[in-house]
Amino acid sequence: MPLKNYYLHYLEKALESVLHQNSPHWHLLIIAEKEDIRYFRQLLAKWLTDSRIAMITNEGRKLAGAINTGMRYAKTDFVALLLADDMWSTDAVKVLGDHIARYKHIDFFHSSRVIVDENGTPISSVYYSKERISTDDFVLSSPVKHLLCWRKDMALAFGGLDESLNNVGPDDYDFPWMMAEKGAVFKAVRECLYYYRDHRDCYRLTTHLPLSVHRREIKRIMRKHGVGTLNRLKKIAAARKSYLRQCLYKSPVDKWIKERLGYNAQRGRRERYR
Repeated sequence: MPLKNYYLHYLEKALESVLHQNSPHWHLLIIAEKEDIRYFRQLLAKWLTDSRIAMITNEGRKLAGAINTGMRYAKTDFVALLLADDMWSTDAVKVLGDHIARYKHIDFFHSSRVIVDENGTPISSVYYSKERISTDDFVLSSPVKHLLCWRKDMALAFGGLDESLNNVGPDDYDFPWMMAEKGAVFKAVRECLYYYRDHRDCYRLTTHLPLSVHRREIKRIMRKHGVGTLNRLKKIAAARKSYLRQCLYKSPVDKWIKERLGYNAQRGRRERYR
């Protein structure tokens, strides 16, 4: 669990979703920035009394660096990701454990998911995980969504997540794309194991990062993977008509102005989920 920007209620719900797993066979690593580690140790003191939960300092750069740090310190063959404002289903650990034991040739599991609101109430139907994955699928959209669970050693062998990326898609776009290019075998988990929270109560990459930054970073990822100009433009156009319509700010300058004018993030556009 990378931890930087947070809303305490959501953070506690995320932690509870791990603590209340119906399988006890889990360990949670919380990765915080060096300048924040003392604060978060105090804030989460009661949670850290559980021997299965530990907090460590991010030894890398930004979100990708935090996830890489967690991988290096993890003691299990497979690792999975939980963002601090989202939740796992109560059977996530058991289902993943059963799949890992059953499908020994699989390198990357990805589950179905549902979108929830500020109160944890589902506001979408279940988005089922895609059964078949190829590198071509990543050109216009990532076919791999949370919950993400992957073979640690395979990822670390090529350096893990790309820490040059600035928080846009290093986890659920560029990283599984790299795994696919390295020959990873993917397996869709039909069960809905991940609750993705759509909120405006604290910083959220989808909404609070300016649109211009999203566009720039998506283009960087696509150029890195050899995608041509036309397909890059198609991808950006499709994203602007869908999830990027949620961006609260057009650019860093627009963000600066709106913040000083007291812009209310709750007035931002809400996605209409199916």
